[in-house]
Amino acid sequence: MGRSIPIRLTALLVPVALSAVWAVHTRAAPPDAAPTIAKDSIRITFQTGRVRRRFEKPGWVPALAFRVNGPIASGSTLSAEFTLPGKSPWVTFDCPTEETAADASLKVEGGGESVSNEKAVEYTGVMNFAIKLRNPLSGTNVTLFTGKAKVSKTPTPRGAGANYHATSSEYYVEDDWRLPIGYVFWEKDSGHGNESFLHVLFWYRGNPAQVEAHLFYNGKDIARSKVAGNGASDWNPKKAQWSYADCEFLGVYLTPPEDDAGYDPKFALAKNPGDYEVKVLLVGNLARSIKFKVDSSGKFDTGIAEANRLGSNRAIVPVQVIGSQETWDHAAWKTDAFYGNPLTGFTVGP
Repeated sequence: MGRSIPIRLTALLVPVALSAVWAVHTRAAPPDAAPTIAKDSIRITFQTGRVRRRFEKPGWVPALAFRVNGPIASGSTLSAEFTLPGKSPWVTFDCPTEETAADASLKVEGGGESVSNEKAVEYTGVMNFAIKLRNPLSGTNVTLFTGKAKVSKTPTPRGAGANYHATSSEYYVEDDWRLPIGYVFWEKDSGHGNESFLHVLFWYRGNPAQVEAHLFYNGKDIARSKVAGNGASDWNPKKAQWSYADCEFLGVYLTPPEDDAGYDPKFALAKNPGDYEVKVLLVGNLARSIKFKVDSSGKFDTGIAEANRLGSNRAIVPVQVIGSQETWDHAAWKTDAFYGNPLTGFTVGP
């Protein structure tokens, strides 16, 4: 008998000061390949000073999280460098680094609380940054990624406890470019026999919200995924925050399981080529439509990820943002995507 679990409840990963957003993927690479940064994993956040504490300077310093694809040789150190107008460099810090094989990847976090509060600034505008890798054993020092981010601020809301002050502000990086860019990929689920299921990931404005995603094929609703979050009374889509939902469709496979094994609906993309659509409800309201095609071999890769050297085993697909709950910059993806490394060959949804 097959195992029947019609709805998958997936815990939402909430962005925090040093959070990064990625699914763990490895990719085959030749032994002499150079390390690369997974662009979809880069996340910039801030550590802020609390102005009511006299020993802390108001303002912010950066924190950075990302994933790097091997190989990383023994003796190597990853580092980040941030620059502001008139401050070059402004903040630099090393990141925990370890030897990594060519077919593996390493999650990296750095900055934030490790950066001296004396570096704090109340700056808003464009900030440049670079991710570097040095190895004194081989005498190399290379830049793996360069980017830029737009910093803005909003008044700290009353009731923010020790962070509140009549003249204080909350600082953030403008990430509206994320909203029309979605990802489709396979990922193993250790909680369900280490089997690989279909995943669709997208971003939205505001604090984490309740998400319900439905996968349609030929007009038929074949699978659902639920992601926990705030309900209508607590979700704030106008908040200067960006959250994501990683929707796992349990029982949707690349190829069908053997015999009667697997999870319902036991749906195999390789046996069902054609057009697919994911319709997403945010706190009960239709908010996203994500369409992609599957060929006769079950592949859905559009080629955009490879052409833009995404550095990840995800396919990039357009996301149609539906409704007026979220206020966002519809043109940001054209210049700001992947922190100043916009996509070529990509067209947003209607």
